[in-house]
Amino acid sequence: MSTQTKKIQNKIAPKDPVAKESNLKPKASRDILLLILIGMTLLILVAAWPNLDTIGRGMYASLFAGMVVVYINRHANFSEKVKKILIVVSLSLLFLCLLLLCLSIYFQYFA
Repeated sequence: MSTQTKKIQNKIAPKDPVAKESNLKPKASRDILLLILIGMTLLILVAAWPNLDTIGRGMYASLFAGMVVVYINRHANFSEKVKKILIVVSLSLLFLCLLLLCLSIYFQYFA
């Protein structure tokens, strides 16, 4: 029974090993939100530069750079190898931002 079902499915929609590419594109609303967040981060970084300490500057700079790398990765036509490298770079920058946030909270409240 299952073999007949597979045969029928193959006759209706044959498997094409060449057509493995997905046509999924990022949603426009997510791109707008990402652009708004990039702009707000840049505005905070520029406006509050004299008031921020070194940890705060590093935190906002790494957040800004990580989001820019995410945006570039979503819209540029790179090979899969380069896209994987960009994913690692963006995740490491955003993780660095999180570590700097934790360090800033520690120095502000516990040290």
